[in-house]
Amino acid sequence: MAEDVVSIRPAEPEDAARLLALVRALTQQSDTFTVDEGLGQLTEAREREQIEQITRTTTNIILVATLGEQLIGIATVQATADITAAEGEVGVAVLKAYWGQGLGTALVEELIRWAQDFSTLKRLILTVQCRNQRATQLYLHQGFQPQAPEPHPVLDLNGEQVPAVDMVLTINAD
Repeated sequence: MAEDVVSIRPAEPEDAARLLALVRALTQQSDTFTVDEGLGQLTEAREREQIEQITRTTTNIILVATLGEQLIGIATVQATADITAAEGEVGVAVLKAYWGQGLGTALVEELIRWAQDFSTLKRLILTVQCRNQRATQLYLHQGFQPQAPEPHPVLDLNGEQVPAVDMVLTINAD
């Protein structure tokens, strides 16, 4: 049955409402998932515009994991400065009901494939909270390397400082 198959694909403008709902659900399910401020004010129309803009760049992408019509995971790369940026910041999250099924790994693998085959980025970067051991191991397994020997503090969704590590994966070396 097709509804039992998880697909990973680039987000489309028609996904805007479901994508906003997914991100809001993810912020409720995990204290290691953070989003830019202003999510609450983001409208479906504005999200649709952002998706359209992102699809026209080689430094940004939104991938969604779908199960039938439901969005169950997201992976993003966002250029760190402007459209000529050399680094893209990675974000990955999966609904709790689908944790431990390899979906996070599949999303990261797709991001890396996109970065190697389609982007103009030189490096993928991310920050992972030390308490999120599953994610840390996933990123290490995919080739990301810690950038400093010691963790640094970041604020979680509850406003608490927690230790985190910055990691990098070189995609297209100079």
